[in-house]
Amino acid sequence: MVENHFTATGIVFNPQRKILMILHNKFGVWLPPGGHVDENELPTDAVIREIFEETGVKARLIPNKRGVCETTPHCKELDLPFTIKFEDIKGDWTHNHIDMVFLCTTKDTILEPHESEVDGIGWFSLDEVKQLKTFDDVMSTILKAAEFINQNPEVLE
Repeated sequence: MVENHFTATGIVFNPQRKILMILHNKFGVWLPPGGHVDENELPTDAVIREIFEETGVKARLIPNKRGVCETTPHCKELDLPFTIKFEDIKGDWTHNHIDMVFLCTTKDTILEPHESEVDGIGWFSLDEVKQLKTFDDVMSTILKAAEFINQNPEVLE
């Protein structure tokens, strides 16, 4: 039986363009904060909730809308993810995460790790992130996110 779960991840940048990373206690690698989208929860709410639960950081989404519902009273446009990844968790495609990766920012730099989920936590420069043990797809996503931020620095304001 195949299980597909919706998840939401936040690549969080602070004003100094440092990236928030957690050392995940289950996987033993550094990851951006995130987790499962609860039943009836919007992915945009889930990512903010997960970031706060795991790190104590109050983040906000970097806006990413197309303006398709501006004149429709019964339509609300959600911010789009930076990317959506289909991740094979067990290595046999029987447990998968449909991971909506959002770009976020915060002025909140004080970290309060949720110790049942994380073994470490920190703000890292891009060069420091490159030295962390993580999955290849996570590194690739962070590099693309940092490239976007470098080309659009105004989104951190």
